[in-house]
Amino acid sequence: MARSGFERGFNQAYLQGVKTGLGMGSARTGFAGGITDGTAYPNKLQDPVLLTGVKKPLFFCNADNVTTNTGTVITLTDLIGTGRALTNAQGTNPTPDLNTRSIFNLRNSLDFNNSAGSLYPTPAFNLSGKSEYSVMMVIKIDPATGYILQVQDLLNPGSLVLQVTNTNQTIRSTFYGGQAGSLTTSVYETAGISQAELQDWMILTVKYRIAQPGGPGSEQEIYINGSVKEQLVSSNFNIITTTMAANSTFVIGNDREAAGSVGGNIHLGAFLMTDYWLNESEQLRLENYFRDYYGHKF
Repeated sequence: MARSGFERGFNQAYLQGVKTGLGMGSARTGFAGGITDGTAYPNKLQDPVLLTGVKKPLFFCNADNVTTNTGTVITLTDLIGTGRALTNAQGTNPTPDLNTRSIFNLRNSLDFNNSAGSLYPTPAFNLSGKSEYSVMMVIKIDPATGYILQVQDLLNPGSLVLQVTNTNQTIRSTFYGGQAGSLTTSVYETAGISQAELQDWMILTVKYRIAQPGGPGSEQEIYINGSVKEQLVSSNFNIITTTMAANSTFVIGNDREAAGSVGGNIHLGAFLMTDYWLNESEQLRLENYFRDYYGHKF
């Protein structure tokens, strides 16, 4: 094969890797994750900080931009100028520990290693009038039960409990529909995740909406490293109330207020939340941003 023909074939395979996020092999090389070299293909990568208008995230934080106060209060700085931050300042329980240079590319992480470790948004926010949202986290999960994220304190449609249910590191997502006083649930768990993925840092993407445009089951989706990884547990989910109420509670980690404490089990590198359902292209570009930021290891 002529050299030019070889190069064309190689470039086409490379581009397909960027599109799919599958990379070019199972080895943890620079090709893993579908992007290989910085921002060589910036049209396949979206920096959350550059999103504006209706696409601007609710907030975007990472553990590389934190402030601490004598080890008792930790605040993750909002990177997109919403005026919000994530902090444990609302409580007196132990803060998550800051572990420096602990993720790929020598990035920092937070270790929620106690039964009370949690972060709240400040100032508080609500999802009043919204009908959907998406969350993307760079996360590592220990083989222990515990909470990852809770939204709206289980009082209204649109509420969420995202948790690890067993030492096999199964992630369960319980999303609430129906109406206040008569809630229904859609319950899914992760499935088909390799042992290597479970023991490593991952990009966890979850999407929720008080609607079922694709029929039953289309109200939520769970992705690990860009691939759908879910199976149905149970559902009586229906749609009566179509928007969320104002009295939102939002907690990353263990909730001291509503659901009790069950032990620390997560490590957090970054957190991104939007008030809309990410389409496939938007999701891929944001996930590719994290692949680039953390060194293309997912």
